[in-house]
Amino acid sequence: MGNTVLLATLASKPQLVTLALDCLAAEGRRPDRVILITTHCQRPPTRAALRLLEEDFARAYPALSWEVLELGQEGQPLQDVTAPPEIETAFRVLYATIRQAKLDGYMVHLLISGGRRTLTVFGMAVAQMLFDDEDRLWHLASHPDLEASGALHAGPGEWVRLIPIPVIPWGRLSPVFDALREVTDPFEAAKRLAELRLREQWDAARIFLLTKVSAAEREVLDLLGRDGLNQAEIAERLSLSPRTVESHLRSAYRKAAEHWQVEDVNQAQLVRLLAPFYHWSGGIQGKNG
Repeated sequence: MGNTVLLATLASKPQLVTLALDCLAAEGRRPDRVILITTHCQRPPTRAALRLLEEDFARAYPALSWEVLELGQEGQPLQDVTAPPEIETAFRVLYATIRQAKLDGYMVHLLISGGRRTLTVFGMAVAQMLFDDEDRLWHLASHPDLEASGALHAGPGEWVRLIPIPVIPWGRLSPVFDALREVTDPFEAAKRLAELRLREQWDAARIFLLTKVSAAEREVLDLLGRDGLNQAEIAERLSLSPRTVESHLRSAYRKAAEHWQVEDVNQAQLVRLLAPFYHWSGGIQGKNG
């Protein structure tokens, strides 16, 4: 399976970490390394949680390598993750940590059940940016009695489950994954992703218009998507009957459904699918080849 790392956001509930480890171990996925992400380590609840984890790791997982990543700004630990500068710092640290783990060849398990909701949200954002097919984003659910007790391991009759949170991975062979490999700033990464998605949408629309529709259908689609005409106006502009325009559009809807691999496409959906092409090129590049 290779090297694996569990990153877990932590506030005052150490059981989230130990229960997650137990679940992963039971599935044959026990990580080689654990990184606990938290704010001020000296806050009494966090300090107590770390002490319990240190003692439990020594007993239950003595070979486990683990470390604490304290979120900080200019050498000072964050007291919370609520103000914009604190949020930006947390986002950058999460991104940098997971990016480095991926560069080091680790399979990443990210548990976002503990800590501030802000960390949960940005953990999901970073996973969407950097995860590939092997990585997993988890939420942990447990038996109500187990959760209330704070016990670090489940007892008889108590259940605990890791619930996978869906992430659409790029995959190691994706050009997106390669494009982000050298990007160290998450805000720049988000900008790059937006640009790449726009380019992909533009390419998909361009290929559709150049290769999937007939010349007559293309004329109708240009007037619909580029010029915003309705069917009656298109019929008048092209000197066609409304029935002919409708027939061209029905054919384009069917071809678009096949091209974008969806069940059905209607007029409004097709206009949205073609919008990036008409917005960025005005149809000029498509017509000139």
